[in-house]
Amino acid sequence: MPDRPPPFTNPRPLTPNPCLYAALYRPPGPNQPAVEANALVLIAENFSPRYERHTDDLVSIDVSGLQRLLGKARTIGAELHRDASRGMRVHVGVAGTRMAAVVIALATPGVTIVAPGDEAAALASMPIGILASLKSQVSSLLCGANPETSDLKLETFRRWGLTTLGELAALPDADLLARLGPPARRWQTIARGEDVHPLVPTLAEERFDASIELEWPIEGLEPLSFVLTRLIEPLSTRLERRDRGAAVLHVLLGLVTKDTHTCRLELPSPMRDVRTLRTLALLDLESHPPPAAIDRVTIVIDPTPGRVLQHTLFTRAHPTPEQLSTLVARLGALMGQDRFGAPAIVDSYRPGAFAMAPFATEHEAGRAGGAGKAGKAGKAGKAGKAGGESTDQGSPILPLPPFQPFLPSAVRRCRHPVPARVAMVDDRPVRVTTDRRGFAGGTVLHCAGPWRSSGNWWEERAGRAPHPPYQPHQPDWDVDEWDVSLNDGGVYRIFRNLETDAWFIDAVVD
Repeated sequence: MPDRPPPFTNPRPLTPNPCLYAALYRPPGPNQPAVEANALVLIAENFSPRYERHTDDLVSIDVSGLQRLLGKARTIGAELHRDASRGMRVHVGVAGTRMAAVVIALATPGVTIVAPGDEAAALASMPIGILASLKSQVSSLLCGANPETSDLKLETFRRWGLTTLGELAALPDADLLARLGPPARRWQTIARGEDVHPLVPTLAEERFDASIELEWPIEGLEPLSFVLTRLIEPLSTRLERRDRGAAVLHVLLGLVTKDTHTCRLELPSPMRDVRTLRTLALLDLESHPPPAAIDRVTIVIDPTPGRVLQHTLFTRAHPTPEQLSTLVARLGALMGQDRFGAPAIVDSYRPGAFAMAPFATEHEAGRAGGAGKAGKAGKAGKAGKAGGESTDQGSPILPLPPFQPFLPSAVRRCRHPVPARVAMVDDRPVRVTTDRRGFAGGTVLHCAGPWRSSGNWWEERAGRAPHPPYQPHQPDWDVDEWDVSLNDGGVYRIFRNLETDAWFIDAVVD
């Protein structure tokens, strides 16, 4: 039998390249030339797509993949320094961990290269005061540590007599954690040249816009809806991939008259549903139609972080923001933007005065109010279980008085005051009549008034002569109100408009 070929053996086993990070720091100084704020970012983009921008003067870069392209770490650091030194003065640090590269770039000028694994030894001789500079430059690397707590830990290190990062790194971990807590342990991790969290790449600002040139001008909303759907669908897909939602939707319509018709929709919550966005845009254009035919359509979306929904198990589901926004837009197109909304209280003495506020889409306030009511109900239930012994304050519960029946009175106000005729004798009403069905009218048996609680008496009239300083200020009354009881058995509230001298029935007392 012929001999079998020997098995394949790789004389050079494949070993993963160690991680390698670089940091670019532009120190302040009078000799530093004026450059753009994103100058370091532009340099980082030329070397690696994985970079994190901490400030305008500090950028950390993951350069692990450049070892096959440029060579050793020293060559990579030299190339970074050569590109950065063309228009400014920078410090370059290259090490096996990102934190060590950042600290080296902050502390030493020029180009400093640290072999992977030697980070702790390279940082041991650096003064401990470099941590203060690190905190001011890269607070994001501290994992959200409280700034006041961090200052306290640094001051404690100085009081202990620690002068270098090596002395801080040599402290026992358990004892340091027990005395100063997790923030001190994080400072010690930095002093040893270890990373406190991985690099989070900074993504370039992405524009979400789309445009289309139409071969033939279009008129009307029906053909425009197909164009809007074609433009919004890819934008919605991109928003979903980036976990973003539309905060503001801009629709720019280029007209055949060389003008631009603009539609701007501020959405109540982040959304990316194609049908909802298209419907909202069409309803707004229905209320404000373009004056001419359209030959160009552009969609621009201002993105915002996506919405996270958490439904409850024991309450009814509220309408989604998409449904509520579509309903509000339809009402606005049908009735007008100023004819619908939620009633809101206004700062006024006028009875029944209110304002129209836009509808809210978030129900957090409602949930908080419900929780508050539930808490009050729970407290009331606990107090009721205490029986007749004592309340929470220790005072005895008094017995309830005997039940006494009573007849409550209610005032039914007329949505529109009813015109009436009132006969006056000695400045008091003696007879009230009206032509409106349902109001009999008759002779006044009892009357009380005038009540001057209505009208804008708290406002000064335009052109009113100022009163003399020795006379008290008398407000301008617009309305005099009377409560009258007629012989038909009815009790009415009537008022006289002092400007027109006209009488009206305002309400009926039951």
